Amino acid sequence: MRADLVSPDRLVLGESPRWDAAAGRLRWVGIEDRAVLWLDPATGKSGRTDLDTMPGTLAPYDGDRVLLATDRGFEVLDTASGRLGPVAAAEADRPDRRMNDGACDPYGRMLAGTTALSGTPEPGPLYRLETGGGAPRAVPVLDGLLVPNGLAWPEPDRLWHIDSPTRRIGLHVYPEHGPVGPLVRSIDTSDLSGDPDGMALDAEGNLWVAFWGGSAVRCLAPDGRVLETVELPVPQVTSVAFGGDALDTLWITTAARGTDPDDPAPHGALFRCDAPVRGLPAVPWAGPSA
Repeated sequence: MRADLVSPDRLVLGESPRWDAAAGRLRWVGIEDRAVLWLDPATGKSGRTDLDTMPGTLAPYDGDRVLLATDRGFEVLDTASGRLGPVAAAEADRPDRRMNDGACDPYGRMLAGTTALSGTPEPGPLYRLETGGGAPRAVPVLDGLLVPNGLAWPEPDRLWHIDSPTRRIGLHVYPEHGPVGPLVRSIDTSDLSGDPDGMALDAEGNLWVAFWGGSAVRCLAPDGRVLETVELPVPQVTSVAFGGDALDTLWITTAARGTDPDDPAPHGALFRCDAPVRGLPAVPWAGPSA
């Protein structure tokens, strides 16, 4: 399978594509570009909101508003006005770190990890945004992660999670409340080119994983078998999402970081691919009463 170029915008670090079903739009972020971007596939219209912070990931929320995990913590962005509003700080005492990839769990609560701005992996936690029973707060639910990335829930009580430098995708017990539970099993991707980064789950329970440095998105069965490969013309593939009205389009983000600026290849662009299966919808953030 091959992916087609959609948006030639050269982002330093494109990430976190999310299909907003209510708006009929794909949204994604440029982390180091400090931007949130959107595309309406039905009309071809697109747009961009520039920020004063680095957005690591996003989740649909309400109308034009989305929830962001940024280098300050969790914030709500009104994409129509460009206004940002704080929700909960995370690691305010650590200006050397920023929030990275994340997603909402089956209960509508946002999870996101943090990573070092230096690019040198150092252990840190996965946070969950808890909004019930008082002021919203970022609560650590899994610690010791180097570069936390893709998240997916095959069942409400199970969580697939990627810690990229380990090159493993772990399946954990996921209680409705409290910390992430023990590891059930893991997929070792060390025999594949690139490091696992973002991912999406299809309706058959298989994982579609972007491989940084691997020029590919690979579909992995829960037992680790490679079922499909989407080839891309650029190496730094960052994340993938299912979208479109039927959730049968793969949207793929990439990065220009670490590439030659004079190279004409579309590093950092957005790509698409017709999927052989349907995906699962992105869970929106439930809001401050979740």
